[in-house]
Amino acid sequence: MEKARVLFVDDLERARQLFVRAVDRTLFDATSAGSVVEAEEAIRKQAPDVIITDLRMPDVDGLEGIARYRQLVPDVPVIVVTAFGSVETAVEAMRRGAFDYVSKPFDQDQIEIVLKRALEHRRLRAENLNLRVALQEKEQTQANGNVVGRSPAILAALALVARVAPTDYPVLIQGESGTGKDVFARLVHERSTRAGKAFVSLNCSAIPEHLLESELFGHEKGAFSGAIASRTGFFSRADGGSFFLDEIGDMSLGLQPKLLRVLQDGEYYPVGARKAVRADVRLIAASNQNIPAQVESGKFRQDLYYRINTVRIVLPPLRERPEDVPALAQHFLSALHARRLPFPPPTHISDAALARLCGWSWPGNVRELAHTIERAAIVADGDTIELENLPPELLAGLGHGHGAGPATAGGSVATPHGVDLPYQEARRNFEARYFARLLDEAGGNVQKAAEVAGLHRTTLYEKLSKLGIAPKG
Repeated sequence: MEKARVLFVDDLERARQLFVRAVDRTLFDATSAGSVVEAEEAIRKQAPDVIITDLRMPDVDGLEGIARYRQLVPDVPVIVVTAFGSVETAVEAMRRGAFDYVSKPFDQDQIEIVLKRALEHRRLRAENLNLRVALQEKEQTQANGNVVGRSPAILAALALVARVAPTDYPVLIQGESGTGKDVFARLVHERSTRAGKAFVSLNCSAIPEHLLESELFGHEKGAFSGAIASRTGFFSRADGGSFFLDEIGDMSLGLQPKLLRVLQDGEYYPVGARKAVRADVRLIAASNQNIPAQVESGKFRQDLYYRINTVRIVLPPLRERPEDVPALAQHFLSALHARRLPFPPPTHISDAALARLCGWSWPGNVRELAHTIERAAIVADGDTIELENLPPELLAGLGHGHGAGPATAGGSVATPHGVDLPYQEARRNFEARYFARLLDEAGGNVQKAAEVAGLHRTTLYEKLSKLGIAPKG
């Protein structure tokens, strides 16, 4: 069990020595500071789990010291040491935010009791906060149509969905294969005024070119060989609702003007028909290709591109948002429990396996991660997915201990400074860099940084405290 870190602040060296010797070293890792300023420096280097401070300090008033500690580490309980019978001072200290007080002289049992109470209080507060955050994330995930992720790029895409969905404008979703374009398309529909109507999807690349027109617009009986009966197309089925046209970049130049006509005039001709059919459809298109480049090369009509590109949502590849991998992996693992499998799926992912998942470059993006979790759950023996349960390609090239570093842009795995890092340490390093840069760009404004990160200000303070990052000013 990891020992709790206790910081004892007193200007008397003898008192500091006695305290460090008095606490149970099997339970507590005790350090000391001789002034408020020295204590602040110690807190910035490594945040303690609890602080015990004398109120009579030579450099800064002890009550002011409490305020400073709480600004640096708002979730860390502060216990004050007062002279015997100085109740008024103790009450004022608690009014300033102290958790409890002890009177001089104190003994070992007394100190350990109050330390354990303070640590239990902090644990319960953290547990309560985690439950509230988990509930908020669950509600957010449900509201976001199973879009999992809190990276800035995903939050920006979700914000754009919230603005465009209630309108009837066409939407173009672009991103690599497997980034979840279909999930975002359905989210646009579910947040629109057409949510109660049909949501129809068709992948242009999955239909042979000579059959795509018939699939889109339908056909009359005898319109071509094999058309033994009339058939409605996808536009007819989507009437009143939304039509998700995936991989629109694969549509032939000959068919593009007919799609443009539907978008401009709201009508089309089924194959072999002489009478136009009207359709009230909101188009949501998607492509993994560079359509502007296709326009430049003459493979895609410019007027159609302008028509479908009223609002464009760009989804980043998973390798550019590794901070979302843990939540996505757990989401896919939890989803397996809703299926009727012949075996109980695992419930956890080991730190080593999660570190490797975070370090992989994911050329297949979110879809590849989902299949990886499913495969690992099938071969896992027990309630935890271990490193060896991951596919061979994720383990190839790993040295002794299967350590994994973060993925490089080229898809290879780079190990920081040539040393494999445990997942928790790698995650802490990433978060420290991320939040330090976030605060720097926000000019030290915690509220602004919290808004950019999509976190509550209290949650951000908690994270900064654990990382030992002190906001400027």
